[in-house]
Amino acid sequence: MPSLIKSISLKNFKGFSEEVRIDLRPITLLFGANSAGKSTILQALQYVREILERNNPNPDRTLQGGEAVDLGGFLNLVHGRDPERRIEIEIGMDLCNDTFPEITPESFDDWVGDDETIDFYNQLYTVRNEVKEASLRLEIAWNVLRQTAVVTGYQIGTNGIWCMRLEAASDGRDVAMRINRENPIFMRQQTQEEAETIAALLADMNSWTNEEDMPAEGTRPVGGELERAWYSVLPEILMAVREAGMERPGAGLRSWLQGFGSALPKLDRMLNVPVSGVQGAQNVYIAREFTAFLSWLTVGPAMLLRDQLQAARYVGPLRCIPSRGFEASLTKSEAAWSNGMAAWEALLTRSQEMVERCSHWMQDADRLNSGYGLVRTEVQEVDYNTGAPLGRVKSRIALIDQAGLTHQALDVGVGISQVLPVVVAAQDDRASIVSIEQPELHVHPAVQVGLGDLFIDGAIERGLSFLLETHSEHLILRLLRRIREAAEEGNAEQINPDLLGVYYLANENGHITATRLPVNSEGDFDTPWPKGFFEERGPELF
Repeated sequence: MPSLIKSISLKNFKGFSEEVRIDLRPITLLFGANSAGKSTILQALQYVREILERNNPNPDRTLQGGEAVDLGGFLNLVHGRDPERRIEIEIGMDLCNDTFPEITPESFDDWVGDDETIDFYNQLYTVRNEVKEASLRLEIAWNVLRQTAVVTGYQIGTNGIWCMRLEAASDGRDVAMRINRENPIFMRQQTQEEAETIAALLADMNSWTNEEDMPAEGTRPVGGELERAWYSVLPEILMAVREAGMERPGAGLRSWLQGFGSALPKLDRMLNVPVSGVQGAQNVYIAREFTAFLSWLTVGPAMLLRDQLQAARYVGPLRCIPSRGFEASLTKSEAAWSNGMAAWEALLTRSQEMVERCSHWMQDADRLNSGYGLVRTEVQEVDYNTGAPLGRVKSRIALIDQAGLTHQALDVGVGISQVLPVVVAAQDDRASIVSIEQPELHVHPAVQVGLGDLFIDGAIERGLSFLLETHSEHLILRLLRRIREAAEEGNAEQINPDLLGVYYLANENGHITATRLPVNSEGDFDTPWPKGFFEERGPELF
């Protein structure tokens, strides 16, 4: 499941006081000293999922983190543990050929009206198709009276500019909406005659909606075919809705927001837009399609992001070693990825082809060359007294050395058990974004450089995105080498600087900064590494 997530911005979240943005690449590496905020970025993704999936802005344990992650609730997450501050997190997505999920199963083909209704549908359809990029920004505040965290802000951006914004009071009530009528998805070119019509339409719409609820805060394109100007189609859409008989939305478009308990809409549900005054089949159709469109624009981005986060993997910094006779759990838990056990379960339950891929990565000389491959066997249970088969066949996974001898994970070096979950996660094409803390943990430098090739393979062949919290100089050197070699060999179509994002995080007087280090086609950094590239090396060598 290719990841659509392309950026994450944090403000007032743990050590991030001022807003910091991390642009994600297929392989994104986070370097920095301990307590510099690297793990915070991984935790932010889990926090957003808790809000979207469980409507819980005050979590301790998370669905992905299990026992490995304890966020401690809002008051532990907000910067400085200051309840007066508000956490802000924005996640950007590149939709590629995807779009927001539809909430209603009804389609336009269910009923076809006159030319006017067909034009209305086509106008909405065109707006939908204009969405190429999207972002979701959440603002979370602490409510003293309720003693809990509340989502007070919810903003959808499309094509780089804010499009729709929901704002609530500190207790989550009195939710209001604003729509940016000059967001790029609404903009079209116009003739002089059309411009005059639109100007009159805008003036007329002020009697039905408040101007401040439909601000013009976009960036108008300049010029174009026949040097026509640009205008927003949103007033035309709302005029059709008004003429269909839908009631006035009121200040803050509040009548469109019935049933809200905070600024966070209920996912998988259409908005409860009142249509009691609408009469006639054609008007009912227009009201229905507008409600579906508004719900798609408001709720759809959060649903898409939730689905992306559900497909994410989190591998924590301490991976468990499976016991002898280890079996896959009948009840699956994605939190088992956090301690690595889900990787062993995947080897027991997934295809033989995946086992063989992971085995090659573990043992081949041109890959990790760890000294061990993998073998899966089937074991028949028998009655202890009679030897009769009990009808149950169990799968077993073992490590196999170069002499052909099999071993349990407990009987080999601890580094093998630490790197194997990384290998399996990097070959799991069911995932979207794979977050790993210290993939190099307990492994030899020669294996660490091989991890660079593993992540390149996962990004190119499996379509995965990796977010790696690491201290490994060997890992980054291998990635830089592969970029340099690809350029020298004329094979930079896939392996090039665009594959890689490198950030150096630093905690300066309690405030975290993130410096992006651009990489060029020669496999080198365009700017000096902050404080030098792994500056500990020099004093130790010389």
